[in-house]
Amino acid sequence: MHYEKLMKKSSLLIFIFILIVTPFVFTSKINRLRLISLQNRSNYDKKFPKESYFSTSLKQIIPCPKESINVAYFGQSNHGNIIEREKILDLSYENVFTYDWRLGVCSKYKEPLAGADGRAGRFGHVASDTIYFLKKNYNFSENIVFLGFSKGGTRSQDWVSGTFASKFDFFLKKLKKDDIVIDYVLWHQGESEIKDANRIYYQNYINDMQLIFQKFLTISKKTKIGMALVSICKSEKSKSLINSQRSIIQSNDRVFFTLNTDNLGSSYRYDGCHFNSLGASVIGAKYAEFINKFYK
Repeated sequence: MHYEKLMKKSSLLIFIFILIVTPFVFTSKINRLRLISLQNRSNYDKKFPKESYFSTSLKQIIPCPKESINVAYFGQSNHGNIIEREKILDLSYENVFTYDWRLGVCSKYKEPLAGADGRAGRFGHVASDTIYFLKKNYNFSENIVFLGFSKGGTRSQDWVSGTFASKFDFFLKKLKKDDIVIDYVLWHQGESEIKDANRIYYQNYINDMQLIFQKFLTISKKTKIGMALVSICKSEKSKSLINSQRSIIQSNDRVFFTLNTDNLGSSYRYDGCHFNSLGASVIGAKYAEFINKFYK
C-alpha cells in the first residue's frame, strides 16, 4: 500500500514537472539551445572524462547565424588560448560569433575562445587579432564564426592515431551533425616535432599531414587551408621541418602558405615559444589577409 502511494506521488510530481518545464523549454529557442548544450556537455564528458576546457556558459548562448563565414584554428598551443595580452582588444562587433563544438551552440565572440585549450586568466586567442585586422584593414562586414580545436604538445602522428585522433574524428563528426562547414582552416603546428630527425621521420610527418588535411578537404570542396611554417619553441629553427611543410603546401592546390612564424623572434614571444600581443598581431594580420584574399 505504501509503495502504491509513493508511486502515485512520484507520478504526480513528474506530471507537474513536465507541465511546468515543457512549455518553458519548447516555447523559447534559446531555452531549447540551452537544453541541447547541457545534453551535449553530458555526452562529451562521458566520452572524454576529466578533460579541462573552455566552454560557453548558458547565458551566452544564442542561435548561430543562418549564413556565415566559418574560420577554424587547429594545431598546438599557439592556436589555443595562450596569447599573453597587455591589453584587451575592442571586439564589440555585432556579427562576430563563436561556435562551441563540444556543446553544439553559438555565442557572441569573446575570449577565451571556446573549444580550444590554453591557460586561464589574462591569456587570449589569435582569433581576436584576426577579427581586429579583418575589420580594420578590410572592413569585413559578413557574419563570421570562429571555432578552435588545439592541443599543446601534439605531433602530427597524434592527429592520425591514438586517443587524440579519436577526439579529432569526434570533432569532425560533430561539425557534420551540426551542419557547420569550415570555409578556412588555419593550421599552426610543428613546435613539438623532432628538429634534427632522419629523412624517414620527415617523410612520415608529410604523410601524416596529408592525411589530416585530406579529412578537411573531403568534407567540403570549398574549404581552404592556410598553413604556417613552424618549428621554433625554445629551440633552433629546423630547416628539414620547414622544407617538409613547404612540400605539403606545394603538393596541394587547396593548401596555402600564410606566414613563417619562425621569423618572429624573442620580442614577439614571452617565453621563447608562445606569442605575446605583438606576435599575435603579426599573425592575426596575415590570417586576415588570407581570409580576405579568398573571400573576395
